[in-house]
Amino acid sequence: HYFNKLTKQEQLSQYADKVFESYKGLPFKVQIDFGVLLQRKLDGDNYEYSCRIPSLDNAFKHQLSTITDKKSLEQFKVDTFKYLREVMERSYDDTKNLIVGIFNVMFATYKLIDTGARMPYLDKHVKYHSVHYIDSDYKICFFIALSYKIRSEIDTKVNNNSVVTFAKQLFAYYYRIKGKYQLFEYLYNDKAKKDQSLNNYLQDYQGFNISTEMTQFIDTFNLVVNIYTYHEELEGKTGQYRLFNSYGQINNESMTLDLLLISDGSVQHVMYVSNVEKLTGVLICPYCHDYATILSDTNKRANEYFNTHVKKCKSSNHEPSIRLHDVPMPICPAILNHPTIEYLMAYDLMDQFKAQRGFITYDFETLSDQVMKEITDQTTLLSQLHKLSIASTEVYPNRDKSYELIKRCYTLFDELSENYQEQLDRYELPSKSSFVHLWLAQTFESAEEIYQCMKYEDENVPFDKCIKVLGWNSSRFDISLLSDALDCELWTMGVPICSLNNTKSITVTHKKSHMKLQFIDAENLFGPMTLKACVKDYGDKPEHKDVFPYELINSKNWNEVLMKTEPFEYEDFKSQLKGGYSITKDEYDQYLIDFKRFTNRLDYLKYYNINDTEIMVKQLMNLIDTFEQFNIDVLHYISIASCAYATKHYSTYFPSKFNLESDQQQYYEDFDINTDYSNPNPNAKPFELTAGYWKSKCYHYNQQDYNAGRETEKNVTADDLNYYKQLFETSTCSICNAKFTYDNLPSLDRQDNELPHTKDNCLPACVSCNIAHANRDPKITSLHIKMRQYAIKHNLPMTISDERIYKLLRECITGGLAAVFHRENIAGKTHINELTYDEQSNKVMSQDNENVTTHVFALDGNSLYPSSYSSVKNENIPYTDHRMYMAGRSKFYSEKPYVIKNCIDQRKEIFVAKVKGYFPKSEYNNLFALPPIFRNIEIENKEEAIGEYMYSQAQKHSLPMTKKDRKLTTLLDTNGQFMIFNNYYLWLLIDLGFVITDYKAIAVFEKNSAYEPFVRTMMNLRIQSILAGSTKEKFYKLIINSSYGYDTLNTEKFGKMKFLDKAGTF
Repeated sequence: HYFNKLTKQEQLSQYADKVFESYKGLPFKVQIDFGVLLQRKLDGDNYEYSCRIPSLDNAFKHQLSTITDKKSLEQFKVDTFKYLREVMERSYDDTKNLIVGIFNVMFATYKLIDTGARMPYLDKHVKYHSVHYIDSDYKICFFIALSYKIRSEIDTKVNNNSVVTFAKQLFAYYYRIKGKYQLFEYLYNDKAKKDQSLNNYLQDYQGFNISTEMTQFIDTFNLVVNIYTYHEELEGKTGQYRLFNSYGQINNESMTLDLLLISDGSVQHVMYVSNVEKLTGVLICPYCHDYATILSDTNKRANEYFNTHVKKCKSSNHEPSIRLHDVPMPICPAILNHPTIEYLMAYDLMDQFKAQRGFITYDFETLSDQVMKEITDQTTLLSQLHKLSIASTEVYPNRDKSYELIKRCYTLFDELSENYQEQLDRYELPSKSSFVHLWLAQTFESAEEIYQCMKYEDENVPFDKCIKVLGWNSSRFDISLLSDALDCELWTMGVPICSLNNTKSITVTHKKSHMKLQFIDAENLFGPMTLKACVKDYGDKPEHKDVFPYELINSKNWNEVLMKTEPFEYEDFKSQLKGGYSITKDEYDQYLIDFKRFTNRLDYLKYYNINDTEIMVKQLMNLIDTFEQFNIDVLHYISIASCAYATKHYSTYFPSKFNLESDQQQYYEDFDINTDYSNPNPNAKPFELTAGYWKSKCYHYNQQDYNAGRETEKNVTADDLNYYKQLFETSTCSICNAKFTYDNLPSLDRQDNELPHTKDNCLPACVSCNIAHANRDPKITSLHIKMRQYAIKHNLPMTISDERIYKLLRECITGGLAAVFHRENIAGKTHINELTYDEQSNKVMSQDNENVTTHVFALDGNSLYPSSYSSVKNENIPYTDHRMYMAGRSKFYSEKPYVIKNCIDQRKEIFVAKVKGYFPKSEYNNLFALPPIFRNIEIENKEEAIGEYMYSQAQKHSLPMTKKDRKLTTLLDTNGQFMIFNNYYLWLLIDLGFVITDYKAIAVFEKNSAYEPFVRTMMNLRIQSILAGSTKEKFYKLIINSSYGYDTLNTEKFGKMKFLDKAGTF
């Protein structure tokens, strides 16, 4: 349903009513999408405008609502208006394309088909005795399926007649129809056979409506219903039967009903499924319904994993699975997640390290096909984009860090050339392949040569056979143009990272050579900006960006227009989208000079297309050089955030690499692979084996061997407690020679991995060493072990191994949509408003004081972040030796109130604590300017909570008043809840007068200042670049501000503030 010329909110409500009336009271499902005007910010005060018409693809991304009556229709309207408000409040911090106007709306509706009608060809689904179909004169297949399930568990042999009769009883019970046929605790009632009065109801029954009746159905019979669907296009293959949806929650008394839903578009039918695995060819966990594996007689390992999961899932409460390390492990992705650096570090060959300097840049040019096609009476498709050309610049690195460039460009004209088929044959491409396929085939060939230039002479050094292919803003544009060519007979496409309409990375692998091309967006390595801005900010010298009249060329005239030998006229650069000329007169004069070098417009197009790929190279090389000085390989990462994060953690192991001669500091020694770091914590308490710990170990050893198909008869048992208690006290780890302590727990390491956990086959080893030792090169094993010991010695950040601490920290993350305040402030005119609390009347008064507004200021959290995590000493910090220490590995977790109170009061430890408290009313007037407790809380839309004015406005606009909203807000107490604070935050609150009334939990960590070298170095390098007038200043700012991207608060949803003048507001 399309409605154009949308100008008012009331119209949207009226259009929704029209759609509702068209269904004449019948239930239906609906999704919605809007035609929007988009504004994209360019350089300076320049903007680019475009429009997006509503489509089914976009509608599918919105929430699917079921409309059954007027009440559900009104709720749909409320949700729609709320979505529109959120969209219109977005800023350029949220998106590159702001929605600045909405001009039409599309409702996509789906008729809800009642289930129950008989259908032909159902018999083909009844196979392997896993699907059961009983014919009936009535549309009660849902109740027949439930009846079959119940009777099959009661009766030795299921009788079809008794199943149908019992289904009628279930039908009567569900719809509360009284009579002799009523249900008695799922018992068969023989009198129902002879009672004919029920038939009147059955004959008029039109079928079961899944969307409107399922909730009552599962509540009535305490069911969990899993509905599977059939996909005819996958006939005979795994996946032809798939889980469509699950309804209900598992509990101790619930029954699971598996159904197969068959539909021909007009009628639907369900059948009982007794064996889901046989139906789908997939093993599905019967408890969580999330874990699955392909049913196979050959893949025994997959079956073992599945059985292990089912056992764990059976005893769990079905919360989301959290996979943590058994013991804290070191965090250094620049080494441990990079096989090449990991190998060089393990073999003490880091002097041979070289960053990847070979890559390929690419760019598309398109033509616009003005189709003006009427899709419906009210919708017209204006234009479609088609591929015109693709260009690439290949970078071949030399040993001395110089490089050679090879530039290529393929166009639609190539497909018209006489030797085009010969070119396809050379690469064994199908005859119908496009010029993009040809470019990809050539790019794979070039990638092989670039790989040979970059790989190490020593064949033992692992080096991924993968070349990066970078486009600018390609995640939203170029990848979509490439998508139809990424899967073909010669190569295959991997799973994209992120969504298909915003693909951060996608890898394509050649089936013969196994060469991989990883397509990533170069913009993600620099931050959101235009290519022109990147060239200006990160290049050594300004590059000339050429011009081209995109809107002149379309699918009908491209051949004729591009073969002309004269340059484009200035009028050709007139843009309908920009409402004027896309270039200035000076730029056009420069274009005329440039065009003299070319024979025709096609040659200029190729030059223009190639130039957009070539100008990316210098900026990328500068970025590679900037990180290489710290032994970081930029092209191993897909974003500046992940790269900077890796650099930050690398600095904690090699602080000297981040110690400038101009700012020499005393730091701890660098990590050295040849140094012994065993027993890093000499004060740790020696480990003493207990019966409970040993019994648990023996159980897991037996389970591990049993699942792997190994004999368990001679395994270690609980009776060996005294033997291993003495062994762990007197011996050391067989791998690293460290003593066993409560910081360094023992385990048994099998010497022959084909044999079980027997006394003869096992030696004592640290749990961490056992993990690191698993099927690895001995040198790399030693690296992992020593890095962990080094991290413990210097209290460096480590992974979390305690699920309680993990959950506490997850709960500590605060963010969300904040309340929006609209206030006009005019310098020299508007009085400053302040809130005052009157304790006698227990009211807050808002009043203007005598002071007048002169300036508006905002706090920049991003710039403050490096100051807080640097741990640099500052006399203004009143806690922990005037430093803000960062957390290392966890020390302990406690829920004892006196332990929590002592940690808070002593002000020595680094911790997060869960407490409840408030500020006394006597402090209110000191805190009203900025209430210090920031929290995302659930707010009820009650008058006493949101105020008389807001409450009346909400009622006036028919907003739901019973619904709760979550908002980021500022508080003067913990809202009657337990809230989590880190140590510095909590101490500040206490110093401001905060009173703690209850203690819930605390997690205490080792403290460190390990990030100081990283922050100091990047800040000093930035300062030096500013003084020297170098553009590298931008790099260091980028590195510092994005280094928190992987391990701290997600700031994109945290308290955005937008300050506007009157013109910008209205």
